[in-house]
Amino acid sequence: MKTIASTLTLLAITGVAGAASAHGFAEPPDGPSIARPGYDGQREAELAREEAPEGWTPRSSVRIHTGPTLRISSHEPDGGLYAAFDIGQRAAGVRLSGVWVRVGADRGLQQYGGELWLDFGAGHRLHPILGAGAAVARVDALDAAGEHAASTIGVGTLRGTLEYVLPIRDADARAGLDVIGTVPAIRGASATDGAPWLLVVATVGIGF
Repeated sequence: MKTIASTLTLLAITGVAGAASAHGFAEPPDGPSIARPGYDGQREAELAREEAPEGWTPRSSVRIHTGPTLRISSHEPDGGLYAAFDIGQRAAGVRLSGVWVRVGADRGLQQYGGELWLDFGAGHRLHPILGAGAAVARVDALDAAGEHAASTIGVGTLRGTLEYVLPIRDADARAGLDVIGTVPAIRGASATDGAPWLLVVATVGIGF
């Protein structure tokens, strides 16, 4: 009897020890994840951006555009410079712009304006944009006596633009083509030329 009791006691101790061992070392199936050594959250975010869909584009609140412009009017076409300053992050905003064509010469033009715009491609690489506003233009021309004269007029503007976000990492860089129609709306009696004109502009822009 003593031998049987000893054997049973030994078996019981062995079973308890085995259960304790299994409980101490078994990994629960849904246990909390353990942080990996060298884990870098910033790197993971960068990888997520790299794997972003093709339509993803960086956003900026302020953008500067500049490029050459061609003025098309009742006279021969003239070339000049265009610069614009956009404010707006999403689908609407404000643009301030300036145009300089043959400044100080016959048929010269200085034009400074502001407009409201709508972006029909917000969130994509291709941005069709429509803008409308007003500007002040200083136009150089020849008067009836053949003398050089300058007049200041108020004009209305309508702009159609197609911009493409360039595939430059972490930068809102854009190439654009603008067509701007300009119609004189307010002109004095001394204004020498009241015919409308068209501006065709090629721009490169960068956002901040």
